[in-house]
Amino acid sequence: EQETVTGLFSKDCILPCPFPPGDDEVIYWKKGDKNVHSYYYQRDQLERQDPDYRHRTHLFHENIPGGNASLRLSNLTLTDEGPYSCYVGTQQTKTEVEVTLHVRVSSYYALEYRKTDTERMLKCYAFLTYPAPRISWVRGNTSIPETDRKEARDGVLYSLRSDQNIINTADPYYCHIHLPHEEVLQLSVSDQLSNVEGSSIAIPCEYSSNTANSEGFSVVWTLNRNAVISVLASFNGTSHSYQPRVHINQSDFSLMLHDLTPNDSGEYLCNISTPHYTKLTVRTLQV
Repeated sequence: EQETVTGLFSKDCILPCPFPPGDDEVIYWKKGDKNVHSYYYQRDQLERQDPDYRHRTHLFHENIPGGNASLRLSNLTLTDEGPYSCYVGTQQTKTEVEVTLHVRVSSYYALEYRKTDTERMLKCYAFLTYPAPRISWVRGNTSIPETDRKEARDGVLYSLRSDQNIINTADPYYCHIHLPHEEVLQLSVSDQLSNVEGSSIAIPCEYSSNTANSEGFSVVWTLNRNAVISVLASFNGTSHSYQPRVHINQSDFSLMLHDLTPNDSGEYLCNISTPHYTKLTVRTLQV
């Protein structure tokens, strides 16, 4: 039999190995010529176990008489990937099962917008990836070089930050993170909005309808004023407001702001994200 199993890096996974129940079970788990786990005479026999697997393998002893020789492998590493063979011999039958293990890394990504008196900066992050990520930048339809970068390693995993100075707000900026799958993080900086004291305004947020229907979709509105960032409202299936006079319009995710005062002037950031997509829209309001 052939099986394929996907496990998460640093977590546990189970490699399945069913067999017809019989007497005097002999169980060998191997990966190539490495001895992963052995069992006979009703107990584990680990004297010749490969050091890579020491203290990381576990058979379910109570289930062996019922025909289950599955192996739990703990604290997965990337070198655990590959084909495993399970051999079970009893007085009645012989069984061989091939299991291919894939190890997946739970990477995550972020886009950070910063504004000072003199410049606007975009920081694109890829955390805990394998293999090493490559980040490229596009403004409108043009590839542009990054302004700065910082790399770090955590064991076999990589983290990378790539910076981009924002000089032209007419076109959106895209940060492409190139891995076995591609992540795209996008920033749009739009024209200034103006309104008068005491009135209300809807600050629009750019999004696509297929994004809004995907799993893990969320919207967060923040205000960036005098280098202080405050969270105003969020939506992740239900709407939450964290400041008076604001709420999110659930039909288009715009930010409704009532009874405007001059203190409401500032940069409003709408962050739309799903597990594989982030879009940041920055809108400046002058009251």
